[in-house]
Amino acid sequence: MADMLRATWWGWWVIALFVFVLLLVPYLLPLGGPPIVAPATLADDNGAFVEIDGKTMYYVHARGGEHGAVLLIHGFGGSTVTWQQTIPALAAAGYDVYAVDLPGFGLSQKGWETDYRHSIQAQRVIGLMDRLGVDRAAVVGHSMGGSVAVHLALAAPERVSRLVLVDAALFSSGSGRFSAPGFVLDVPVVRRWAQFGLRRSIDSLFTDLLYDAAYQDDAITPALEKAYKRALHTPGWDTGLLGILRDARANDLPAPVSTIRIPTLIMWGAEDTWVAPADGVRLEGLIAGAQRIEFPGVGHLPMHEAPEDFNAALLSFLGEAS
Repeated sequence: MADMLRATWWGWWVIALFVFVLLLVPYLLPLGGPPIVAPATLADDNGAFVEIDGKTMYYVHARGGEHGAVLLIHGFGGSTVTWQQTIPALAAAGYDVYAVDLPGFGLSQKGWETDYRHSIQAQRVIGLMDRLGVDRAAVVGHSMGGSVAVHLALAAPERVSRLVLVDAALFSSGSGRFSAPGFVLDVPVVRRWAQFGLRRSIDSLFTDLLYDAAYQDDAITPALEKAYKRALHTPGWDTGLLGILRDARANDLPAPVSTIRIPTLIMWGAEDTWVAPADGVRLEGLIAGAQRIEFPGVGHLPMHEAPEDFNAALLSFLGEAS
């Protein structure tokens, strides 16, 4: 009997210790990770912050000329840095260029409580256009940003003069790659453990993701990697990332892409392993009059892997449409 009581006593102690570790330790240990600084200290010379829908959004602006506005929307893990080789080419060709960091990314506001659904992000981009006095623009969206661009085009087609979809994550092969069950992350202690893990692994994880996205590894230079990683020094990047994963399953389009009647260019890396090139073929068949270009020997990041070919194709389409 005494042995049984001792075994029971030790069992309860083990359970109590387990509960203590599970529930309290993540709040007692420092989160670690990259040092956090004010986003303004990381801004570009041509960058600015503006409040849209109660969220601080960052954008860069390169003034071109008489050919109208072009709005650039990055993908998952991206930012205005995605377009650092595209913006100068567009501005030099006479376009008024705007690149935006969506909330949750880059230098824009982050955090768990923000709604990261693509339909909401599209409305924020429209709000940014309103604030900047951009009535109409050619909209270029990469990967996840392609979904945001399509949401924008469907919600306000009169605001989109041209639509360019770059390795766009619109179908199952790409849209659900980065997601997590919301009911799991809604548990505070689970979220705290996830923060703990992210903070301590994100530097190498981010590097691995960049190289995994690219087919041509030499396109990922140390300077480019550092520029992308500046987002990891902004407040709330970890809980913001968890919020993005939470909302990634709630991004169904409000209408079929086949209803789009905007001149559309579809651009894809032929070696993309993140979003299948077959999705580009499918989009071409769904959007009336769409043009499609594939870049051989290029992965998910054609703007970095083949910048000259990418810029030439983009400018040709914009000029042809004009």
